[in-house]
Amino acid sequence: MPLPLIPGKIITVYSAVKNSLLPMFVAVSALVQVKVNPPAGFDVGVKWQIEIQNTVDITKPLNPADALVWDVDLYHVARNPGIIDYLRSKNPDTIIICYFNAGLAQLSDCDYDSTWKNSGFLGNSYGEEFPDEFWINIKSQAARDLVKRRITLANQLGCDGVDPDNIDGYNMDEDGSDKSSHTGWSLTPQDDITFILDLATHAHALTTARNKTLLIGQKNAPEITAAIAAHLDFAVLEDCKGLTQAASDDDDDDPFSFCGDYTTPYIGAGKPVLSIEYPRSLAGRNTGKCNAGGVSADEYARVCAEAEAEGGGGFSTVLKTRGSAGELNGCAAAI
Repeated sequence: MPLPLIPGKIITVYSAVKNSLLPMFVAVSALVQVKVNPPAGFDVGVKWQIEIQNTVDITKPLNPADALVWDVDLYHVARNPGIIDYLRSKNPDTIIICYFNAGLAQLSDCDYDSTWKNSGFLGNSYGEEFPDEFWINIKSQAARDLVKRRITLANQLGCDGVDPDNIDGYNMDEDGSDKSSHTGWSLTPQDDITFILDLATHAHALTTARNKTLLIGQKNAPEITAAIAAHLDFAVLEDCKGLTQAASDDDDDDPFSFCGDYTTPYIGAGKPVLSIEYPRSLAGRNTGKCNAGGVSADEYARVCAEAEAEGGGGFSTVLKTRGSAGELNGCAAAI
């Protein structure tokens, strides 16, 4: 689930947080880096697709048929184990990344009632747009250990890696007087750094069904990239070019662009950056219907060229539409 786009606030917070973290980067870099054994083909520029909004329909042809990496929802896979076999039916080497909500627990999660409901580890909801999602107290080791169970589940289901979302709760707590919009835990960037590195240590200790290291990625959180990238295996970015604007907006200036923060630590290290862009040409098409084919080849090339100019060279980019609640519409195919 992407963060609400509030460009003015994000730019201010981003600059302040990034500058304040410089002393932390040195200390974190001293951590032991684990040598991972990724699946064949998990390289810079790999073709991918993401479908986390809706359960993958195993009765329809794959779209695109030649994507080597698929990012799918962990609990969709848990409820429908046939998804992984389906995704590998055309190519047994298909790499499955399982998305899960790392920083929040939501009512629809398979483990909500059994693990989180009465745990005492849940804070405020993620605002009016997502009232059924609650921030986890990631400062607590006990709470982090519960989150790790989701990673263990992904490994047991046959996923090759995990895509942990909402590892940037500090953005909610950095400023503003409306405490109801905060996480409830007064999170700092260091809290999320500790959190994701703890999850990475757990993931890298697991061996997948294909006898590889379970991969773990960075989801957004550009402010802490320098502190964590060396310990992660890929990145998943949303709108790093800042193309999401109202269809009627004639301002071509980027409100917020952070593609370049991932070029050296990921692309330069041979690690894929899986990028999702929401071009404004699709911004007014929130019909709830699939927009596959709604982006021309020329438009796709233009958007990718713009992203590359902002430091997105080598990124694996797909174009998507946002739903009215700011969620991925998942059916807009890459070209």
